[in-house]
Amino acid sequence: MPLAAIALLVVLVAAAVVVATSGGGADDGTTAAAPVSSAAPASSAAPSSSAPPSSATPSLGFQPLASSADQRCASHAFGDVQASLQQTSCSAVRRASYTAEVDGRPAAVTVAVVEFADSAQASHFKEIADNPGGGGILDVATETGKWPNAAPQFDGAAYASKIEGKGVRLVQVVWTPGPSTPDDPGLARAANGALDLSLPS
Repeated sequence: MPLAAIALLVVLVAAAVVVATSGGGADDGTTAAAPVSSAAPASSAAPSSSAPPSSATPSLGFQPLASSADQRCASHAFGDVQASLQQTSCSAVRRASYTAEVDGRPAAVTVAVVEFADSAQASHFKEIADNPGGGGILDVATETGKWPNAAPQFDGAAYASKIEGKGVRLVQVVWTPGPSTPDDPGLARAANGALDLSLPS
């Protein structure tokens, strides 16, 4: 049957053509890599400022009001300090009074430098003067009536002292007006500042 053979041949040829053209859909086994970005990662840090934090600047100023210098140390003293100076004479006593402004607030300052023949006497005197309630040196502006208003009371004053060669510097500071305490930060700063004041000649 030649017609059947021809028909079978046509079917075989057609199948071969279909197989030859269908190979493009096969999987080749490779996996595509995810795209990589070349952009640098964004920084999350906040910008920093080089400006220093703002703060109120402390202010401290002194204005001389009165001064004196002589050798009558005991007569310008009171309490245990006077008793000490009556037993051990000083070489000289220099005193000065100042009005002060501490962060805009008025204050009164009294300074005395008591000088001795040797440093041992100065050290002993400082121990007595540093004792709370042990007396001190009288304010020169109060003695001479130089305060423009009522003379300040140095009760509750902030106190500072230091050895100066063969002498001792004593400082007291109070608010004017207003109550004062020895541990007031503003008064304590003023007392320490007055330790380095040059006394009027």
